[in-house]
Parts: sequence; C-alpha cells; structure tokens
Amino acid sequence: MIVEHQPAGVCRIRITIEPVFSREEFLPQILGALQEDERTLLLDLQLVAVLHTPALANLVSLHVALAKRGIELVLTGLNDANRRILAITKLDRLFSIR
Repeated sequence: MIVEHQPAGVCRIRITIEPVFSREEFLPQILGALQEDERTLLLDLQLVAVLHTPALANLVSLHVALAKRGIELVLTGLNDANRRILAITKLDRLFSIR
C-alpha cells in the first residue's frame, strides 16, 4: 500500500496488492498509517479487481473503527464490478464513494 499524507487532514492510501486487502492485518496497517490530525481517509481501490467477502468485511470494520475516531472513510477508484458489488450488498449506502 502507498500512503500519502495530504493537506487539510486528508490521508490517501492506495491498495497496491489485492490479497493484502483481504488479510486480517489490513485494519491495523491502515489505522497505523493515519496521523492524529487526519479526519478523512481516501482509500484508493483502483487496483482491486474484485471486492471479495473478506475485503468487504474489512471495509465495514475499517468504517466502524474510523467512525469511532471521527474520521470519514471515502472509497475512490472503484471499477464498475466493485460498484455493483457494493450496490448489491447495499454497502454503497454505508460508504462515501468518489
């Protein structure tokens, strides 16, 4: 994953290796990458071909953990297939998507 700390409290994380996204260490890696003053996490999923069940579970867990810290999760770079998966599972209502 590539972490980029941007101005105005924004952190952009690009998932570069799809299997990492489905592993249980995903959540601690993401949370550990954030700085204290960051209030928005842009999670770039452009290189993720398919959001499988473990990845969806990790996204929900990440959303909950970030919400407790007052941090907004924004998903970016979704392909059409992943947009459909989020719509079918109704998770598109949970996440902010750009």
